[in-house]
Amino acid sequence: MANKLSSEAKVGLLVLVGSTILLWMTFTVGKYEFGEKRGYQLYAVFDSVAGIDAKAAVRLAGVKIGSIELVELTDSRAKLTLRVNPDIKIVRRSQASIKTMGLLGEKYVEVIPGPHPQSNVQLPDEAVYFQNGDYIDATISPSDVDKLVGQLSDIAGDIKAVTASLRQVFGSERGAKSMDDILADLRVTMANVQDFTYTLKSDGGELVMRLNELVKNLDNVVGENRDNLRVSLENIREASKSAELALASIDETTKKIERGEGTLGKLVNEDGLYNNIDSAAKSINTYASRMENLRTVISFRYENLFPLSKSYIDLYLMPKPDKYYILGVNSDSRYKFTQSEASANGGATLTTQTYEDRLRFTLLFAKRWDNIALRMGLIESTGGIGADLFLFDDRMKVSVDGWNTNSKETDNLNAHVKGTVTYRLGKTLFVDAGYDNALNSKRAAPFLGIGLQFDDDDLKYMLSSMPIK
Repeated sequence: MANKLSSEAKVGLLVLVGSTILLWMTFTVGKYEFGEKRGYQLYAVFDSVAGIDAKAAVRLAGVKIGSIELVELTDSRAKLTLRVNPDIKIVRRSQASIKTMGLLGEKYVEVIPGPHPQSNVQLPDEAVYFQNGDYIDATISPSDVDKLVGQLSDIAGDIKAVTASLRQVFGSERGAKSMDDILADLRVTMANVQDFTYTLKSDGGELVMRLNELVKNLDNVVGENRDNLRVSLENIREASKSAELALASIDETTKKIERGEGTLGKLVNEDGLYNNIDSAAKSINTYASRMENLRTVISFRYENLFPLSKSYIDLYLMPKPDKYYILGVNSDSRYKFTQSEASANGGATLTTQTYEDRLRFTLLFAKRWDNIALRMGLIESTGGIGADLFLFDDRMKVSVDGWNTNSKETDNLNAHVKGTVTYRLGKTLFVDAGYDNALNSKRAAPFLGIGLQFDDDDLKYMLSSMPIK
């Protein structure tokens, strides 16, 4: 029939179907994902993660909530990067533990939730739940099977040594003789017990007589010291009365406190002191939570304006990702402008301009909306504003700043406007370029710069790596 497929077409169709199935199985078993990864990242550091690999499951109460994205080594310890589903919130002070599914199943990371904070104040999510980039400090490493087997082997060796010692003691002729000697000593001891019982039975009357004499002697002693005993009892009665009076006084004081009388009663019964202490404790707790979430970034950069140059040091304080403060200082060879005029020979006026090289300070408040941020405050010791546009997942930043609107300097009467493009080459290294003082043509100049920035993790690592003498 004309509609039948040729042998080559059938083979090609079979290869196409088989390739499709193989490709589907490869991506399914390998757990490959396409597009931007969903969820947020958490980090956990363990002493050992033996047997666990990337793409292993992350579970909470036995339910899968994410996967392991990266396994790496840091400071001789294993660091896991966890990718958690965006709809899952994990309470702070939770623990991360490596467990095994069943007896011989695959290993996974189990998140053991911590306690919810008990507070009447509505805390922000950043203070209650882990955020992107946070570390799970409490971790539990898995038990090392080889170490466990080694311990069991040591225990078995100890048991074997004890058994050998017992066999050596009781299994030889000398051991058997020792057992016979022990049994003979027991027989002698039982015979002595029987003799003592017989003696007690036969001489019991004499023993009773001696006991009677002892009782009479005790009675004589008591009769001779009866007056002393009476005085001692009277002293005990007086002490008892004093104790009763003291207890009555304590009871009366307690009742006054309950009625709110006196300074101590007011402190115990009035709610004002308790409310003040409770309010202060809550304020301290809220402040501590904010300080715990404060992110710090320090930046150093150098800019060459051909031929002038500037050096900058900036400190970013970020209580929230969308709100932060910038404190900076930079050196400027044109910090202070001075112009003087003098009459020269011939009646001409000679104008002299001088500049003083000093430090300038920056203090800005910044607010970010999505990829746009606005800044306002002091820029290089004068009032100014700025704006930033973030691109390519914050790897590139386009900035425009304006300040010094009341300048009296010659050739610098317009506001100082600076445009900058910054690109991060890595986590710490970045370069920038732009045009400085664009509105004053005689002062305008292009510039190129390079810089370094360090966040909290970098600073902690550098401080912990410094040798302490």
